[in-house]
Amino acid sequence: MWRQATQAFERTIALATVFRRSALEMTPAWEMELHPPRVTHSSALQGDTMRNLVAAAAATSALLITSPTFAADTVPVPTLAWNACPAAKQGAASTDSFQCATAEVPMDYADPSLGRFNLALIKAPARDAGQRLGTLFWNPGGPSDAGTEYLPAAIRGFPEKVRDRFDIISWDPRGMGGRTTPVVQCFDSADDEAAFFARATQDGFPVTAKQLAKDAAWRTAFNEACVKRNGELLAHVSTADNARDLDLLRQAVGEETMNYYGTSYGTFLGATYINMYPDRVRAAVLDGAVAVPAWAGNAGENLALSTFIRLGSDFGAASTIEAFMSQCGAVDASGCAFSAGSPVATRKKWSDLLQRAQKGFALEGDTIDAPSILAYVGSSIYVVEPLPGFGRFPGWAAVAEFLQQAWVASEGSGQQVADGGSGDAGSPAAAATPAKPAAATYVTSAGRQLSVICGESPNPTTEDAAVQQALASYQRAGISAWPFVAYCVGWTARAKATYLGPWNKATAPVLVIGNTSDPATALPSSVRMAQALGNARLLIVNGFGHTVLINPSTCAQDHIAAYFIDGEMPPTGATCTQDKPPFPGD
Repeated sequence: MWRQATQAFERTIALATVFRRSALEMTPAWEMELHPPRVTHSSALQGDTMRNLVAAAAATSALLITSPTFAADTVPVPTLAWNACPAAKQGAASTDSFQCATAEVPMDYADPSLGRFNLALIKAPARDAGQRLGTLFWNPGGPSDAGTEYLPAAIRGFPEKVRDRFDIISWDPRGMGGRTTPVVQCFDSADDEAAFFARATQDGFPVTAKQLAKDAAWRTAFNEACVKRNGELLAHVSTADNARDLDLLRQAVGEETMNYYGTSYGTFLGATYINMYPDRVRAAVLDGAVAVPAWAGNAGENLALSTFIRLGSDFGAASTIEAFMSQCGAVDASGCAFSAGSPVATRKKWSDLLQRAQKGFALEGDTIDAPSILAYVGSSIYVVEPLPGFGRFPGWAAVAEFLQQAWVASEGSGQQVADGGSGDAGSPAAAATPAKPAAATYVTSAGRQLSVICGESPNPTTEDAAVQQALASYQRAGISAWPFVAYCVGWTARAKATYLGPWNKATAPVLVIGNTSDPATALPSSVRMAQALGNARLLIVNGFGHTVLINPSTCAQDHIAAYFIDGEMPPTGATCTQDKPPFPGD
């Protein structure tokens, strides 16, 4: 079980896992204040908590920021030739019913002569052509997630009525891989990058100040190497650049206005587009939202913290793990393998497991310890039920089975690591998968996400400052990989074109959605997104996992469909629930 899980994660790099390189590669998620409102993990928000959240969402926040002037686009609109998509990779969702195309866009909108990106697009055509309303664009997040892979996997999360009436299009963003070229890659081959991580991270997951300082040194070296290799490309992969691409794609499909659905980082892209082109928006859903002032580092943000600690992603992971244990304990072991019979007893069992793992123990030939277990669980509970094509998210039942296996393995004192966790003790995947021959170009470099984050979002600039913000995160929310996701020391490349506010321009109504237990974009982040925008309403879903799109709520889908089709917003203060509990009861 453990080895299968780690191998599945090793095939992806979008979020932090328990691997040695994982903390650098974590899928960016989002924001909360240093001391956000505590979000309950119960099935409903009640009393003052609900009233305060709704009141906050109804407010608007005027940002005293000078808005850049965007000249009229003069670049040619791409011509799209839609054809059958390439066959899906093994284990990915089928692309048989989809169409694919390529769009050529300028690398630099201010100087189109500098070069081009070839963006890979994918489309799910409207199922009722006679009633088709237009095109809906979806960005899955990342910021490096490939739409050509994710749309087939996530398509069932879109409301049926929306699938009937809209073509749904996604794309592989500039510089981020998938089938888009060129791509940010930090070494000459994937094998070279893997070898760097293997050498750099032999000491496992960093916890103490000394370990963090050593960890920071290799991260700085990685960043410097990546900047040196990619050169001018890194100046042209900002969120604002992506927003301009999105507007070209809108024109390419013949739409006068934009219909947009963004999840995770895709919500920041959506907020950027909405405010760069406020008169071109018909409708936008921002699901699992990024609090834009935190990402942008606007006035009042604590810039001593890295992007995702400002976003409160460490809080989101900790509170969702607590919710996981309570939900698990609400059923017996037939419903959740790790259950100890009650929420209180299961939370204690979890605490006891972490205590047992302080020195590390053996499981399926690997050595795991408490930090690696925490990182694995925190990055594995994004999706309550597994979905085709989302192999890196095994689902809550599978995570519970792993924890029970770890519990059994930890019971034997003879299995404890005798040296107290030196060497590979911090790595749950000590035996690396044999490297495969690498192509000249690879699309899995950890530098892809950093090129966006470090190019536009303020982060600590010295190794000591990075260590201190990691320790602060550990102290306030427990150990997680989030303090490393925006490690930018040594990343000297900056985006040429950015948009960092204002966020409150007058627009068509925007629908912001947040789950009460989201391990990446905690609910207060969605609240702050709704606050920051000029015309937004918040829909709270009492549920679990990262975004509603891949953690279904029929209630939320009905609101989304009514909004996109008829322009009907949910009532102020509306809430929904998820369709199913994470663990089945009697």
